[in-house]
Amino acid sequence: MQIKRLEEAYFKEYEEFLLSFDESLVYYSIKYKNLLEDFLKAESQYTIVVDDNNKIQAILPLMKKEGKYGVVLNSLPFYGSNGGILSKSNEALNKLANYYNKLSKEVASSTYITNPLKDNSEAIKYDIVDKRVGQWTNIEEKESIEDDLMKSFYPTTRTSIRKAIKSGIKVEIDNSQIDFLYETHYENMTSVGGKPKDKRFFELIDKYFEANRDYNIYIAKKDEKIISALLLFYYNNTVEYFTPAILKEYRNYQSTSLIIYKAMIEASKRGYKWWNWGGTWHTLDGVYRFKQKFGAIDKEYNLLININNKEIYKSNKEELLQEYDNFFVVPFDKLDNN
Repeated sequence: MQIKRLEEAYFKEYEEFLLSFDESLVYYSIKYKNLLEDFLKAESQYTIVVDDNNKIQAILPLMKKEGKYGVVLNSLPFYGSNGGILSKSNEALNKLANYYNKLSKEVASSTYITNPLKDNSEAIKYDIVDKRVGQWTNIEEKESIEDDLMKSFYPTTRTSIRKAIKSGIKVEIDNSQIDFLYETHYENMTSVGGKPKDKRFFELIDKYFEANRDYNIYIAKKDEKIISALLLFYYNNTVEYFTPAILKEYRNYQSTSLIIYKAMIEASKRGYKWWNWGGTWHTLDGVYRFKQKFGAIDKEYNLLININNKEIYKSNKEELLQEYDNFFVVPFDKLDNN
């Protein structure tokens, strides 16, 4: 078996390899790789293991970024992008894990983000572990997905959905509403001191992903006025809950709950099995409970971090965000000046 850099000649086989795993997520995909390369202006170093017949046996998505303290390596960067190894055999898995361990010693900082559905990190070496809670709702259709979902939701969520319906909220897909999504997302995040996703990310979606197949923007209307939106990505078995947005003066209508319910039903009927809410910090109780009330179950995942350049500990949050924007370097609570 050989370690190789992923090149375009392998792209088709790489995607076929991904789809052979129920646990593969959009973050592993070539489309997402191309978008991140463009958006982050970062160098990708996706790595594969091939057998004696030159067939892929294991993969590891990697990206790196140069900054003041040296090279930072992530699998993967940008808002909750899970990475980690997918492998068909223990031999290929261990070969790729050993490669990563060696590579991670050669950079200033490395972070390996485990896959909540398939944690292949037993052989990964690290200094720090930063835990996350992933939340997932099973949307696999059985007899009646509408009834099955409602039964899995908390009573307060069922009430919210019914309130939105009674209030005349209408839900539809409108993939032209990138500007509304971004502007409303920006207001939502900045109003609570959060960091919004950059506008350019939203502008690049249509360049690399196909509307109605790879992604959808759901919107909710009240009296023909758009009041909320939700960006979803679709890949393999999973729907990614990526970016919600709502006009603050219309929160009481519970339109987001209705969007989620309708989108879950439609995704289930398209054959999707999981709704991935993404990771939640242990401290964000309100966000965690909101997702939990939609029948979400916990699937923990970890950020496995190596810090080789100890000067990083003398840095500060603002400097690291500027030098390595959208890359994970170190938990901020580990910094000397925290």
